[in-house]
Amino acid sequence: MSDFLGYAHKHKIRITKMFKLTLNTKFLTALLVFVKTSFLLMNASVANANNEQSFKFTTATGRAAITQNVTEEIGRLRALEDALYLAALQGGADINGFTSVSTDTSLQDHFVIRPSSKILDYTILSENKSDSQIEVIIRAAVGNLPPKKCQSSRPLNFTLYRPTTSIDMNVPAWIEIYHSKLFNEILFLLNNNTRLSVNNAMNVVLSPKKLGNIDERYDYASLISPQVRVRKGDFAVVPTLSISTRNTATRFSNSNNIEIKLGLNVFKGETYELIEKFEEFKTFENDKITVFQTLADLDKKSREDLINTMRSLVEPLISEMTETLGCQTLKDTLFFNSEQLLAQIGYNQGIKTNMLAVTSGKHTPWTMLRVVSASANASVLEPLDKARELSELDGKTVEFMELN
Repeated sequence: MSDFLGYAHKHKIRITKMFKLTLNTKFLTALLVFVKTSFLLMNASVANANNEQSFKFTTATGRAAITQNVTEEIGRLRALEDALYLAALQGGADINGFTSVSTDTSLQDHFVIRPSSKILDYTILSENKSDSQIEVIIRAAVGNLPPKKCQSSRPLNFTLYRPTTSIDMNVPAWIEIYHSKLFNEILFLLNNNTRLSVNNAMNVVLSPKKLGNIDERYDYASLISPQVRVRKGDFAVVPTLSISTRNTATRFSNSNNIEIKLGLNVFKGETYELIEKFEEFKTFENDKITVFQTLADLDKKSREDLINTMRSLVEPLISEMTETLGCQTLKDTLFFNSEQLLAQIGYNQGIKTNMLAVTSGKHTPWTMLRVVSASANASVLEPLDKARELSELDGKTVEFMELN
């Protein structure tokens, strides 16, 4: 395959250009064997590139001649075009061709070679010029952006605010007394998860509008009792509980059922925008009056069984929340401080040094960035293309990729 690509490069085969080879019959047999073998190898390589290496970084060298009619600037652009074409080929290629026979039995082979991958972003590593040619070496990100992976092991930071409850007045007194223990169970299980950091603010009511609009320096209530705020990249969580009763009557019995709904409302840090609602619910029979009351009393569940039924809501609820939030893509808005590009999330939110990030591009489909350094709640990024003006990326939304 490399020999064939080298041959193609040597004869300057372009993406949209055909080349013709007029061959004598004696040389045709050897060439057809070579081409067929190259096709098989190329197809296998393309299949592997599509399936296993849909995204990768590659280095390519492009060359162009400098003549009286070709200025240095035109040669530079042609060399860059050549390098980009070869880089795209390394991500996979589609090859089509046919052979034609003329009346004088001469044969002509026609081939079209097109890259099957696309260049996401690139940077020029070096340029070398001599009297007769110019050479450009680039590093490019080719293929497709990798699919989003669930990084369930990344750290999550929660601030737990005061729960909201709605309890029917007909609910038995023992349930009303016990319900607060469900919130303690939530706090206990969250604290037991080693990858979670939990701030207990269950005595504070979450007020998104107040936190978003009021300047604490001039708010009397905030000066007396400072507000509990949540940083960007972290989450504010408000537990919710609803307990209601429902009577179900049949010809021979009357059942009193309790429906309990336990939920977790999750808000985005800093903006306090509601982003997720998680809820688990169960219905259980609390009491039953029937003509066969003795049998009904024997079959009645104990209070401990009913408590365990309510407690069983907590673990799947927390599991669903942590898995869903852990799989969300890390995003932030870039800030240029006249020297560096900064993001306001760091290793506390799962950012690591050398992690890749992507944002919309200007001259390419995407602009690739790399995390240069990360602190607890901030990170410094730089674009793959070092010549890119950092100020152009100020205010852009960047998405961190779950690979290094």
